[in-house]
Amino acid sequence: MRRVAGTAVLAAALTAALAAGCGTGAPAAPVPAGPPVSELRIGMQEYRFQLSAGTLRPGPVEVTVTNAGSTGHDVRLLQGGRQLAASDVLPPGGRQTLQLDVAAGVPVLLDCTVGGHAEAGMTASLAVADS
Repeated sequence: MRRVAGTAVLAAALTAALAAGCGTGAPAAPVPAGPPVSELRIGMQEYRFQLSAGTLRPGPVEVTVTNAGSTGHDVRLLQGGRQLAASDVLPPGGRQTLQLDVAAGVPVLLDCTVGGHAEAGMTASLAVADS
């Protein structure tokens, strides 16, 4: 029983470190303050996301993803364990527009699925307004 509890604590600590952007890459970009938005721009660089807003409006959201880095990147957007959308792996300078339907009050998590990028800190979290 003690071993299971220790494993759960370790898993929670690792998850928190990953969510905080801990890794060997660039420090996490600050999340902008401001009102909830229904249009979001995401810039991808080694190894972080640059967000145009920190809070989304519930409902339909248009996301424009641009790879401003020097290697391929993608973004996957998850909410409550469900994938809302995912971009293609974009080459440097590549751009793609995604359409999401965001639920109220549940954060949206972002990560890059290219091997090793999330582990290097390419993760982020967006708040979602309650209504």
